[in-house]
Amino acid sequence: MTPFRLRARLKKLLGLGAAASPPPARPQVPRHDVVFVCPDGTRYTVAAKEGDSLAMASGRGPQPIATGCADSSCGTCAVELIAGAAQISAADDRELSTRSAAGVPEGQRLACRARVEGAGVEVRVLKVLGADLN
Repeated sequence: MTPFRLRARLKKLLGLGAAASPPPARPQVPRHDVVFVCPDGTRYTVAAKEGDSLAMASGRGPQPIATGCADSSCGTCAVELIAGAAQISAADDRELSTRSAAGVPEGQRLACRARVEGAGVEVRVLKVLGADLN
């Protein structure tokens, strides 16, 4: 008898060799449709996971929001909320200080900090990634 089989029999006798139970199912993260309105007037809708930033969600579409830093230090990703402002996370101190330093108007949010919390969000994209390269 090989050592492996001996070990398996001992585990079975001690009740340690029970079949492994399947891993618990991962909880499903809610998804919400977010509508993006581009500078050229085109619109696209993406299914954003709850907690996704607007910048991350826009990356699932054909015209992602332009970002310069991804850590809320530049203000490049400013967007206007057309609808569903209550379904977006509140602006934190970091976002407020960056908006102030970068001169982002009061009615705009930073897409890298604004997180989707519910349905019915519509966003006007002010700068599309790569648009300045054309």
